[in-house]
Amino acid sequence: MTAKESFVPKASRRVGLTWVGLICVSWIMVASAAAGSTLAPKRKVTVEDTVTMTRWVDQGYFFGGEPDGPVGIFAPDKTRFVVLVEKGNIENNLNEYSLLMFRTTDVFRDPQPMVLLTMSSSSNRDAISNVKWLDNETVTFLGENPGQLPQVYSFNTRSRELRKLTNHPTAIVAYDISRDGRTIVYKADPPARPILDTADTRRDGIVVTTQYPTDLLLADCRPDQTVYAGKKELFLQFASGTSYMIPTRDIVFGYQMLSVAPNGRYALIASFVDDIPASWSEYEDSLLHPFIVQRRKPGQWSDVERYLLLDTETHELAPLLDAPLWWANRGFKWLDSGASLLISGTFLPLSVSDPVERERRIRHAFVAEISLLSKQITPITEAELEIASWNDRSRILTLRSAQGARETYQRIASSWKRIPAGPEPAQDSIRVTLEEDANTPPKIFVSEQDGGRRTLLFDLNPQFAQLQFGRVESVTWNATDGHAVEGGVYFPPDYKAGQRYPLVIQTHGFNEHRFWIDGPWSGAFSAQPLASQGFVVLQVGEAKDAKEDRKYAGTPQEGARRMGVYEGAIDYLFDRGLIDRQHVGIVGFSRSVFQVGYALTHSKYEFAAATLADGFDGGYVNYILWGLSDYAAINGGDAAGQSLTSWLKNSPGFNLDKMTAAVRLETYDFAGVLASWQWFSGLSLLNKPVDFIWLPFGTHLLVKPWERIASQQGNVDWFSFWLEGKESADPAKKAQYERWRALRDLRNGAEDRRQRIP
Repeated sequence: MTAKESFVPKASRRVGLTWVGLICVSWIMVASAAAGSTLAPKRKVTVEDTVTMTRWVDQGYFFGGEPDGPVGIFAPDKTRFVVLVEKGNIENNLNEYSLLMFRTTDVFRDPQPMVLLTMSSSSNRDAISNVKWLDNETVTFLGENPGQLPQVYSFNTRSRELRKLTNHPTAIVAYDISRDGRTIVYKADPPARPILDTADTRRDGIVVTTQYPTDLLLADCRPDQTVYAGKKELFLQFASGTSYMIPTRDIVFGYQMLSVAPNGRYALIASFVDDIPASWSEYEDSLLHPFIVQRRKPGQWSDVERYLLLDTETHELAPLLDAPLWWANRGFKWLDSGASLLISGTFLPLSVSDPVERERRIRHAFVAEISLLSKQITPITEAELEIASWNDRSRILTLRSAQGARETYQRIASSWKRIPAGPEPAQDSIRVTLEEDANTPPKIFVSEQDGGRRTLLFDLNPQFAQLQFGRVESVTWNATDGHAVEGGVYFPPDYKAGQRYPLVIQTHGFNEHRFWIDGPWSGAFSAQPLASQGFVVLQVGEAKDAKEDRKYAGTPQEGARRMGVYEGAIDYLFDRGLIDRQHVGIVGFSRSVFQVGYALTHSKYEFAAATLADGFDGGYVNYILWGLSDYAAINGGDAAGQSLTSWLKNSPGFNLDKMTAAVRLETYDFAGVLASWQWFSGLSLLNKPVDFIWLPFGTHLLVKPWERIASQQGNVDWFSFWLEGKESADPAKKAQYERWRALRDLRNGAEDRRQRIP
């Protein structure tokens, strides 16, 4: 099992938002009651179970990767900690968030959560996020309730006072706050500014330069934005409540790093560089260099990041260094309450006279200390290491490689000296962990670091004891080109050896250490609900040699290599006697839309049905609409001249005549309807079965309960119809099945016509 950890040592104005103290909210009580009823027969998993399950809230964890923060967020004195959880409310189409508090002294005796407050979101944003302890009694966070915009709040755990610290006219998407609570730096959505319906536009029209078609067609619309969508504005606010907009030419997004120094004097902000200095072209990193020298239209921002430093006294915002950030090993630590910064994963300026030092800087990213007053840069090491820990008392810095190797440095006066690594830095005696694996639902445990006491702190989903889950088996198979691939097989709960089942292949990631009831992503994937309907489901992971596999990404070989993965999987599961290869479906999401589309139009293997959900299709229409270089890269060059031949051969959109599968298209958000138009229009003109679902208020990773059900249950119904010939008895789905029967008749008629051709 994996364990996401947090550690603890041994030792105003009221706002009318919902909070509950010292009691458990109803969903905890109901779930606990369900756990006590063990005599009821277990039932199979449904899509509703995936939507209403309680989940630990963490952005990195939600994205399927390593968590951004600890499971338990501890007060400075370590006497208490909070855990943030959420669940879907299908009836009201809300996501309900609860901030739970535990007292450290009680965790081994009676670990009952005290529910500090609950808030609900009707948007695509978290109702509670960015939780931080301001002192030993007060937490701060971003919060919103239905119909509200997210603002920064504080909540006193002793007095139960909830205060709104900001009152910004648009959604705040990220913030940080100084240790004394008097300085806040935050990012917010820009205000809606009419573009089409203005006097200037009526008189002069609009000059089209770097805008995307969706920027123009939806210019005066106000979609339900999230922290991840669109560039943001930067603001500085003091205890008086007065806020100041901080202008920046660089592009700032909600998900990029933002940190205020403990003393509030400075703030560190990651940004995309607006105008890349010409001297940066000398940096030789093979991944970064192409983005530095990439040709861009005037006004089009780059994909190269750097740090900006905000002086909160002068309101001046300037680059921290005349150098880009690297792709990996990023980390930072404030030293001396904010007098200087430790940074890993950054290149250093090339404006040095020593030719040897300049050559080092051209070739390597560094770990370095930057004095914020003198601007002096002290390189520590060019090794590919990330900041792991900093001890203020001993002045010892521990760095760690991706493979776990450690290097240790000590700050002596203003210099750094490497010292023997010695034992691991001392860990605190109690840890809080989230533990799960592919067959074990996540639960939160608390244990003593020395191997002593250990107990269940919180069962996120006790109702799962009444569900009959399909077993998940980690497997490895060989693609048809011979390379090994890892993934997970979900078996039907009532699986019988020797029986062959229809197969649904879910692409785009597998982790045997995660309990994915639906799959790694919330749109289109429905692993356990599909298994409950009698399918074998394969969740496709990565090649065992991931480094070798990355060589093919973004090249004309990408589609063929992934096609070989799916074909090899079908052979493997058929040879094991698990599947009927005449009844195979496949789901592509995001990047794997192109990879699945390539397989559907180029493979000799038969796919009965497919879903392509909200992704990159490698097609000509989207290449023309958005002009992104990746479309040319995977198709062998620009879609003109000699390389047009490669497009005609490679791009799925030019090979739709070879399609035999019934295709369900899903696109999300306001712009999504354009992204699948080549497939929808092309298949329709060819009289091939295609169904198109547009969720205009959704985001790339669906979060609202109704949209998740529309996508996930829609796919359970879709594959049940095409692979098993089954229809739901729900009268609300009458129109859906009438539409699909017409598509089936269309395909059957085409098959009859093909058979009559001599």
